[in-house]
Amino acid sequence: MALNYNLVNTLVQERYLPGFADNIYDDSALFTMLRNDDSVVIEGGERITAGLLYAKNTARGTFSGFDTVDVTPQDTRNRARYEWANYYVSMSISQDDEDKVSGPDAVASLLERNMAETQLSMKDQLSTDIFIGTDADGIVGLDSAINTTNTYGGISGTDYTWWVSGVNTSAHTIANLKTSTHASYFWTLLGTAFATCTHGGGQPNLVILPHAVFNVVEGIAIAQQKFEMLNKRSQVLAQNGFPVIQYRGVPIVADEFCPAYQCYVLNTKYLNLYIHSRSTGSNFRFTGFKEPTNQLARVGQITWKGQLGITNRRMFYKFTSLAAS
Repeated sequence: MALNYNLVNTLVQERYLPGFADNIYDDSALFTMLRNDDSVVIEGGERITAGLLYAKNTARGTFSGFDTVDVTPQDTRNRARYEWANYYVSMSISQDDEDKVSGPDAVASLLERNMAETQLSMKDQLSTDIFIGTDADGIVGLDSAINTTNTYGGISGTDYTWWVSGVNTSAHTIANLKTSTHASYFWTLLGTAFATCTHGGGQPNLVILPHAVFNVVEGIAIAQQKFEMLNKRSQVLAQNGFPVIQYRGVPIVADEFCPAYQCYVLNTKYLNLYIHSRSTGSNFRFTGFKEPTNQLARVGQITWKGQLGITNRRMFYKFTSLAAS
């Protein structure tokens, strides 16, 4: 029975795509928190621009009577610019597969398999790139965004001291992370990171680790009896199946896509996931199945257009070598 591709396209759009975003985002601790903290922004345009407030207004003071006041124009704002990232995953149905399909149940089974594979591929790509994306057409990952000197968002960290993050590149061994009297004791390191990226009353609200490092940190917490009752933000992560503990009310969570030996100290108030307005309500679009001229098959793509953007680099910190040995 030849497939009715109008029906197949409709099934993909109406039956599978509505849950596509949830199934992808909910498998990543970082995506889960960005959505929970309302850090997902829908917008369109040629590129993304975000306003930055990087300095205090110095035209201020006290006065009495007819004192003169400072009216010096202030340069306290700038704008970061991010290019849209574009992703796709292809689905294909060969003529051979089509010839074997008979009945609505077989069609559903064929689509189910295709959508599961597509979903897994897209999840792996996006969840990896949100940390270490380097492709010119893709997401600029946290590893590049949280840095000291490189140009990010069209602004140079070398030229502007307010556009840099805290970075600790020292190697911290497991033994030293566990030793409370050592400079590399984990809670000492984390306290320093918090102090470095706390400004204007805003402090980090999320710490992300790979599973291997999280296991070490959890062991330290157990040994030192450093446990807090999970607050609502931490409970969101726990209820979604992510290992989580707390420090100063801030969730420390394991994310399987976090690079080995890394630790990211984040403030999601200044971290946005931008999604292009051309996307569907589920943040993903389906092109529909098309017939190539050089294959006996039908091929379609699910696409995503977005970007990750930091709007205050000073509020972020990263470790690059925790528990490497």
